[in-house]
Amino acid sequence: MKFTVSKSDLLKRLTPAMGSVSNKNTITSIEGVLLETLENGKIQLSTYDMNKGYRAFIDPVSVEREGRFIINAQRLYQTVKVLPDDDITFDVNDRLNCEITCDNASFSMFALSGEDFPNLPELETDRGFVIKAEILRKMIGKVMHSIAEGDSRPMLCGAFFKIRSGRIEVVSCDSYTLSKCYTDCEISSLSVSGELDYSFIIPGHALGELSKILAEDEEEMVRFYLSRKHAIIKKEDVIFFTRTIDSEYIEYDRIIPRDNDIIVKVQRERLLSGLERANIIAEEKIQGSGRSYVKLCVEGDVFGLTSSSVNGGVTDEMSCVHEGGDIEIGFNCRYLINSVRVCEGDNITVTFKSPNQAITIETTEKEEGFYNFFMILPVRMNDNKQ
Repeated sequence: MKFTVSKSDLLKRLTPAMGSVSNKNTITSIEGVLLETLENGKIQLSTYDMNKGYRAFIDPVSVEREGRFIINAQRLYQTVKVLPDDDITFDVNDRLNCEITCDNASFSMFALSGEDFPNLPELETDRGFVIKAEILRKMIGKVMHSIAEGDSRPMLCGAFFKIRSGRIEVVSCDSYTLSKCYTDCEISSLSVSGELDYSFIIPGHALGELSKILAEDEEEMVRFYLSRKHAIIKKEDVIFFTRTIDSEYIEYDRIIPRDNDIIVKVQRERLLSGLERANIIAEEKIQGSGRSYVKLCVEGDVFGLTSSSVNGGVTDEMSCVHEGGDIEIGFNCRYLINSVRVCEGDNITVTFKSPNQAITIETTEKEEGFYNFFMILPVRMNDNKQ
């Protein structure tokens, strides 16, 4: 196989592909990138870690010999990055030796036969929908921080998507925080029957990679296909696919508090900056004997933050609009920061019930057709350490 491509085109496709390369050293072939020439003259690039995968197409400068080979992904990526900004030629001979040349620089590395690459799942199905890439990217960003890692309940290790005609809703929960958002938008069906009623769970590790691939161009559309075990996202000449989590999601609406009667409205950026200052002290407790938390104290029109450790403490106060009784309550500071940071709007509304019950965080000035909501469980405070 011998072909030439521009460095910029190759690097543009290779960078997002690295997120689907296996690093567990179990199967040598899935530590690599599959490069193959196609009958239509394009170069196809594929990576697959047995759970998620990436495929893209590159228009080459030239193709002298056709072929299909695997090259170690990390070595290839590091090599391409340091080559001059010029056309790169790949030449793989019968002994599986790959010569990579660019300008006056050249590298040599071993390749594997393309036949050793695992079979990719079926990437064609007639079930799916079309949605703007920016909407999908925005929704993922609202819930990523509440996806569990390594939970015994597999459904919590992903985000739950519910697609209906004209609306997409996404939810995540890690047992301590819950994030929920939906938006009314244009969604068209890819099914012959016009079906637009889908529910599925995408693993958190795949959502992070998908978010990198989705463009911020508000007008670009993506095709989102659903097979029995996979979600397949196609954007221009890029295909990303991942296994879905085969499980029923929790009944999240049942655990959302409805009767919180202490209502506080506060400027979002002011609260976020205060929490980040408090977190400097709160995070110190991770290395000490105490538990990491920040105490919120609402009294009158003052919203106070307090955190202390053996090395010092921090106190911060800000003005707020307050309805209901006063309250003192403790939280993992990082949970609060994550939710406040992704909440929309200049001002947010925080509702409380008691020091032992969950709070809710929402945008004060709600946008028509868009909704984001966050719930956080408190921690038990030890007053001797606060």
